[in-house]
Amino acid sequence: MARRTKEGDPRRIVHLEVEGQRIPAREGEPLTASLLAAGVEILSRGVKYHRARGPFCLAGRCGQCLVRVDGEANVPACQVAARDGMRVERQNAFPSASHDVFRAIDWFYPRGLDHHTLFPGVPVVEKVVARVARQLAGLGKLPDSDHAASARHVEHETEVLVIGAGPAGLAAAVEAARAGARVTLVDDRTEPGTSLLAPLQPGAPSPGWRDEALRALEESGARILSSTFVFGLFREDGASIRVPWAAARGPDRTLHTLHPRAVVIATGATENLPLFPNNDLPGIFGARALALLVERDGVLPGERALVAGEGPEAEGIAQLLRRHGCEVVATVGLEPGPRGHVVRARGRGRLAGAIVQLPDGSERKLRIDLLAVAGNLSGFVDLARHAGAEVRMSGDGFVVVADEAGRTRIPGVFACGEVAGRRSPEEAIRQGSEAGRAAAAFARQEAAP
Repeated sequence: MARRTKEGDPRRIVHLEVEGQRIPAREGEPLTASLLAAGVEILSRGVKYHRARGPFCLAGRCGQCLVRVDGEANVPACQVAARDGMRVERQNAFPSASHDVFRAIDWFYPRGLDHHTLFPGVPVVEKVVARVARQLAGLGKLPDSDHAASARHVEHETEVLVIGAGPAGLAAAVEAARAGARVTLVDDRTEPGTSLLAPLQPGAPSPGWRDEALRALEESGARILSSTFVFGLFREDGASIRVPWAAARGPDRTLHTLHPRAVVIATGATENLPLFPNNDLPGIFGARALALLVERDGVLPGERALVAGEGPEAEGIAQLLRRHGCEVVATVGLEPGPRGHVVRARGRGRLAGAIVQLPDGSERKLRIDLLAVAGNLSGFVDLARHAGAEVRMSGDGFVVVADEAGRTRIPGVFACGEVAGRRSPEEAIRQGSEAGRAAAAFARQEAAP
């Protein structure tokens, strides 16, 4: 059961309406924190098997916490701030996410279900089955009203566009601005530099470093767009401009079209679900997401935790959980190794335990209600691939191929930080700084007659 960890929180208490029930929340906190603190652990149901879903990455990238907010479907609960009177509904369930009758699909077909193989070739029945399958596989309901009338479009030019406000992106934006370039910094989080609010690696920059970077950008006149997701980098056929233009979706249904002279992609890495059975149960979190939930939001979503992963982030999340009064029963790997590894998670509706294999080959059952997955990362490379940069698979997952200054094979397109491979915070800042300076120089070169 989740609990609040911050005493004397100064934020105003507001109330949300969650499927007819009134629950308290801290004004401005992520909706996921409000729901978990109120005991709402199942936030949605899987599209196909209607398995229970809970938040995992808290970065708006995993699709585990999509809810309906004030009549608008498929809103990532982790990316919307709680406000008084907000109406919240969970999706893909009947009659409710807590007691969804369609969850029987997962029980009836434990090895999977392919509706294309149900009654193939049987007249009428085959068509009925396909129609029912399509109906059940929808993602949320249509909005209550047409929002097109209130949508707006903003188009502007900039010299250096930086996408992502982690350590590398902030460093790139600051250095490009210092070099005299007009900078636009776009970040999909509600706060730029969110990842710096609960760092797990030693040597990570402090929140104070983030504040100084943002202050320097504001003083330079840089444009900062928060809660804005860049969904495409496009190159028009026959255009003389080599750098792609960007399209982004912002708050209040604003569509941005940005025309830069250089682009720095600093989209970071995504925490991925681990590869073991029941990896999607509510109560399983990425380590970075869990650190934010506990440190920034003041919500501890369990009392007995298992940490699965390697490296400094596994050690960091274990220490953080202990500091907040959570019992860490074990720290194991995600792959077979000298510390053992997770075989499967256990539970129905939420995490209730795990089976781990010990180094000697024996198995042990653990009673836990929280599982932190550390270091299971892959670069968020979609935009770089869209821009034409080279992407390859490595031991760190997908990464963008870039040199130490962030240069990719596409002139004017730079990539830095964890999107270009696993690296320490200091290394990310160093590469981001180089990329910012190189991007500013490229922008000046493009502007020259």
